[in-house]
Amino acid sequence: MTADVSSSYSGAPPARHSGIGRTGLTVFGIAAVLVGGFLLFNPFAAVRTLGLLFGLALVIGGCLEISSGWDSGRRVPGLLLGAVLIVGGLLTAFWPGVTVWTLAVLTGLSLLVHGIGRLSLAFAARAERSTWGWLAVAGVLNIVVGILALAWPEATVLVLSLMLGFQTLIFGVVLLIAAFSASRSDA
Repeated sequence: MTADVSSSYSGAPPARHSGIGRTGLTVFGIAAVLVGGFLLFNPFAAVRTLGLLFGLALVIGGCLEISSGWDSGRRVPGLLLGAVLIVGGLLTAFWPGVTVWTLAVLTGLSLLVHGIGRLSLAFAARAERSTWGWLAVAGVLNIVVGILALAWPEATVLVLSLMLGFQTLIFGVVLLIAAFSASRSDA
């Protein structure tokens, strides 16, 4: 009587990753890096243009969040966190008569709520995602920038542009690192 030990069956079904999450992280991570760089190098844009760029940055962040959660077993929280940023981004971009104070409050609230949710999900997903630490860093970064935006709502266009540009650029880089780390560790 012999046992066949060459079988690769471990009793668990193989992971079925569609690649959509990794591709989404990569595409939207690059977009976030580009928008963040634009905000950093063009801080004297008009308030309306700045509102549109802030809105775009938040919408891209929301799409990143949805992509991040798509391949995991936690799609609903990812969709909810993404929706927070997307709604905040649309309000920021299209609120008529936008002011710097409105931009700061909408941006700060969106980033704060998203950062708390992202941090919570990162810790909840420790067992299933090898990149949970990078996602936690992204959540902490959003919390810090959200608090700064809320603490200085009367800040100048320059400060808001630099804050969101830095946050968007670093968030994009962190998610690109997570996408490429996942591709190496999940392959």
